[in-house]
Amino acid sequence: MVTYHLIMSKRATVAKRPSAKPPASRVRDRAETERRILAAIGETLAKSGFQALGVNAIAKRAGVDKVLIYRYFGGLDELLAAYAEHGDFWYRYEDIAGEKLPPAKPNTPGAWMALAMRRHVAWLKSRPITLEIMAWETIERNDLTAALSRVREERGLAIMRRVASRFEVPQGLDLAALVALFAAATNYLLIRARGIRQFQGLDLRREEGWDRLFAAVQQATDAMAKS
Repeated sequence: MVTYHLIMSKRATVAKRPSAKPPASRVRDRAETERRILAAIGETLAKSGFQALGVNAIAKRAGVDKVLIYRYFGGLDELLAAYAEHGDFWYRYEDIAGEKLPPAKPNTPGAWMALAMRRHVAWLKSRPITLEIMAWETIERNDLTAALSRVREERGLAIMRRVASRFEVPQGLDLAALVALFAAATNYLLIRARGIRQFQGLDLRREEGWDRLFAAVQQATDAMAKS
């Protein structure tokens, strides 16, 4: 009898011990919940704008208890930072000049600049929420625009450095300044094109208009590289 009770006691102790790792289903459930919460930020922005962003509104759209937002992210500021970093807000190197994408031809600064701008524009055209945020950013500064701006700057600089490594940058060519100039111009034109079709005679809603801009980017960059 003593042996029996000892065995049963040990089994009970083992049964009460917490597992070292949470069940795989729980991990999957949390990952899916986090994905829904992050997606709800973009959906809220698209429907109601920045003013509607809040823990209650995001939780309601995601279909979760707001307690989970605090448990998984810490609070609204941390949630917005997570959206900036992990949400589908801004492209990465693989989207612009990844190894699986066709390279620029010829292998010149101008050709690479034009190709990067073309892919930059195509990516943003497919992300209306990102364009909405960028438009808001010009008139309002808040925690979300600050977090998104930081991510955009970090990724943009990293992409520029990696693309520049593919060709010899001529001495005296300020590539960073050119990227800033052309990126700012295309961002402005993309935002403007949502409400106004033409700018300085260029049709911003037809590929022909953008093709003219990309050709000008390549010509200007190569001309500066030779000077």
